[in-house]
Amino acid sequence: MISKRGDYFFISTKSTTYVIKILDTGHVSHFSYGVRIDPSEKGLEFIHEGFDVNIGCGTYYDESHPMMFMDNLAMEYGTVGKGDAREPALEVRYGGGLFVLDPVFCSYRIFKGKNEDFLPCALSDEENVESLELVLKDKLLDIFIHLFYSAYEEEDVILRSARIENMMDDALVLENVSSMMLDLPDSDWELLSFDGAWARERYITRRALSPGVTVIDSKLGCSSSEHNSLIYLVRKETSAESGEAIAMNLIYSGNHSERIEVSPFSKIRVLTGINPFNFSWTLEKGGSFSTPEAILTYSASGWNDAALNFHSFIKKYIIRGKWKDRLRPVLINNWEATYFNFTEKKLLSLASKAKELGIELFVLDDGWFGRRTSDRAGLGDWVCNRSRLPDGLEGLGRKLHSMDLLFGLWVEPEMVSENSELFEKHPDWRISIPGRTPSVGRHQYILDLSRKEVVDYLYSALCEVFSLGEVDYVKWDMNRTMSDYFSLNKDVSAMGGFFHKYILGLYDLLSRITKRFPDILFESCSAGGNRYDLGMLCFMPQTWTSDNTDIHHRISIQEGTLMGYPQSTMGAHVSASPGHQSLRKSGIESRFNVACWGAFGYELDLTKLCDEDLEAIRNQIGFYKKYRNVLQNGKFRKISSRDDNLVFWSSTLNKTTIVLEYQILNRPNTGFQDKLRLPFLDRSKCYRISNRRQIIRKEDLGDIFSSYGKSVSEEYSAVVSGRLLCDYGIFLGPQFAGNGVFETTRILGDFGSRLYIIEEMD
Repeated sequence: MISKRGDYFFISTKSTTYVIKILDTGHVSHFSYGVRIDPSEKGLEFIHEGFDVNIGCGTYYDESHPMMFMDNLAMEYGTVGKGDAREPALEVRYGGGLFVLDPVFCSYRIFKGKNEDFLPCALSDEENVESLELVLKDKLLDIFIHLFYSAYEEEDVILRSARIENMMDDALVLENVSSMMLDLPDSDWELLSFDGAWARERYITRRALSPGVTVIDSKLGCSSSEHNSLIYLVRKETSAESGEAIAMNLIYSGNHSERIEVSPFSKIRVLTGINPFNFSWTLEKGGSFSTPEAILTYSASGWNDAALNFHSFIKKYIIRGKWKDRLRPVLINNWEATYFNFTEKKLLSLASKAKELGIELFVLDDGWFGRRTSDRAGLGDWVCNRSRLPDGLEGLGRKLHSMDLLFGLWVEPEMVSENSELFEKHPDWRISIPGRTPSVGRHQYILDLSRKEVVDYLYSALCEVFSLGEVDYVKWDMNRTMSDYFSLNKDVSAMGGFFHKYILGLYDLLSRITKRFPDILFESCSAGGNRYDLGMLCFMPQTWTSDNTDIHHRISIQEGTLMGYPQSTMGAHVSASPGHQSLRKSGIESRFNVACWGAFGYELDLTKLCDEDLEAIRNQIGFYKKYRNVLQNGKFRKISSRDDNLVFWSSTLNKTTIVLEYQILNRPNTGFQDKLRLPFLDRSKCYRISNRRQIIRKEDLGDIFSSYGKSVSEEYSAVVSGRLLCDYGIFLGPQFAGNGVFETTRILGDFGSRLYIIEEMD
């Protein structure tokens, strides 16, 4: 898996090889990354272009190496001051302001398993994971850089991180320290990033790269809905199903930065790690700093395969605990059904209807504690409001459990309201700058988790709440971003370590809480998907994808999310129509067809639905439970379409594939239908294709039907050879219907959809 041949190191997975070369000057150079190669290949040295001749005013390394042009050299970890003017992986200050470093190869080791000196990190596996540690040392100073590479062979993932060690007598200040740097030999790549804001998280942005630096980052104190730390490099011709793709992500929940630079010599440098914005970290003699880990994968066959590599890796090595391989329950959340206006009677009525329909988990959202009757009070006081719940959380939990429902609870521990007992007792625990009026978000402030006493208070308060209510599920929210950066923590020197110290405090709290309650299913939430990252997934196996449950927006949100994160991590709900975020009307069947691709639930008032919608929900839950494993843990793929008005998704597990066909807008009399082609199926098999039965209501379609209840049924099916499905594709149309039921077999109306079940036949 990892080997050394002469001056070369080979890091190989099932399908890829990453090659590093030690130059005769001792510098550690990036040689290549791509499809797997054999270290014994003849002529290997010719796949790398070598040095470029120095031209004009450029700087070469020294008189002995006049062709070693550092500004055009592919490096593994770039520093400042020896001629490389590109974005550096490491910037430091020492000796009263000096910053030049010249690190060269010192030693190496190859070992089973992986380095585990950062929390959180990917899990190790000594049987299937092998690691390389390269130690670099500055030529003059006792400053050491440890570069770690761990090969996850079956997942085609390479895990990377760095550790900086100061063995000088003087202090060393880190001002920029990347987890990973990747230098590529050409600039013929495009960038996929995952951008947006609240209610439109992780929309896919594809852009050409041009000379200069493109920055994808967060300065909000969290990984952010504006720019996720996940990025792809793809060739111009790359699609979901073909072409080269390189993808990377960061196991971190705070400020991050992804910098992509196209050099004047048409090469690309990519860096990812903690954002250098407002960052500094002092290392005294003997001190060290470990970066968050970064994950890296390569695909020669489109971004679907790169995403699948990440999905497999995350499910096996990021998610841990009881819920790692466990199917997630179908839930009902009361928020959009009641908001703050609820009583125990209303909650139990909603729960009773949920149980009748087959729902397994009831989640009590905001408003159950302290003075919390609106969003202007109560945060920080994690004590049940008995005027709302007379028997307390323990009473509500007992009643839900007696109905054979799991009990879920919403909390927002990192926040405090001015109108709260906690703030009255500890106003200094709020993040704010002395003498300045702090800025506000959602009428609330952030507690300073860089302080141990704050973390200890939250741990104690939450332990009591979760124990008292015998809670089975927790939705952990965080509803604003940071401002007024300051801490009374004396360890946060000059505030340059504030953001990182906060995240370390959060990780400490989450580590303690999840160890204390190993059976609870935790779901991360941050005003929806404002903190959807691999760091949080190390503690909480699923994340609320977005507060926006609108069917059409969710297509883009979920499609972008699934480029880096598996379905089992993605919370998705059926909500009311019109949607509370978009006011868009949509059919309840299509809302289910889009929401069922993950950790699934409902967020609407079941007690106010008509009998037809209740029947639809009962059938949806039955279908979801039957195919839950496929929809949560199957191999997800985006299927290419020639018609940009149609979206196709698939998820495959064992012999079953579920396909979504989604139509954006109804376009009459087009004379065109797109084909469904599934190139990943077995050409030698035959497959039975059927529709999910779904109810089409007359009021949704006007007078198209003379009576209620026309439906698509699984009994209308067809048998198709794998070769036709793989190589030619089939039209989804009247061949699936019989008895004259034609109009129900195709998608009807705007934002309409169908699910198809494709079963391999024996």
